[in-house]
Amino acid sequence: MKTNLKLRKVSNMLSVKQRQEKLKFLGFYDGKIDGKVGPKTKKGYKDLQNKYFFRKKDKDGLYGKDTDILLQCVYNVAKYSKNFDILKDKLHCRCNGKYCTGYPAVIDVNLVKNLQEIRNKFGATTITSLLRCSTWNKIQGGVSSSKHTKGKGADYRTKVSNTLVGRKNMIDYWFTLSKPNYGYCNGYYKMSRTSGCKKSVSMGNSTHCDVK
Repeated sequence: MKTNLKLRKVSNMLSVKQRQEKLKFLGFYDGKIDGKVGPKTKKGYKDLQNKYFFRKKDKDGLYGKDTDILLQCVYNVAKYSKNFDILKDKLHCRCNGKYCTGYPAVIDVNLVKNLQEIRNKFGATTITSLLRCSTWNKIQGGVSSSKHTKGKGADYRTKVSNTLVGRKNMIDYWFTLSKPNYGYCNGYYKMSRTSGCKKSVSMGNSTHCDVK
């Protein structure tokens, strides 16, 4: 039974062809999409790891669950946003390899699309927190069920974040986008059926929004 569960988990990873397609899109592979793990595919794995992983032990050139998550994270950001960068915008876990690989979960496509729409509408957008491993999330005071740990939530600031009206407008706009779940800031919150006041001093001028 344990063996079957293990096989099921492995089968959920990207196929070799899918890996090659994503690596090629990102510029880490220039070979054929043939589903065969040859020297160029292996080099793509290693080059991807070298660029994005923080810890030396994770840069082993092998394709396992952690590299599968990394590849999907990098691809989703590059494919579904116009000008977000996973490193420059620090979308990775900010423990920076202290407690995890930096990529504890796949960054959700809808989250990426919505953050891009926020940037398009409100201008320069600074991500103050996106991915979090469970340890880093606890250190930051996040709840155990935090969407940050699932790649489905982000905290951010824009030029309108210094006023409650501005933060409220961003949250309300979020709920016009793809699969909104929850948004809150110091002074306001909104869910699909409810909204109201919320004290969240620890957020400062940042706004949290997440997706289903």
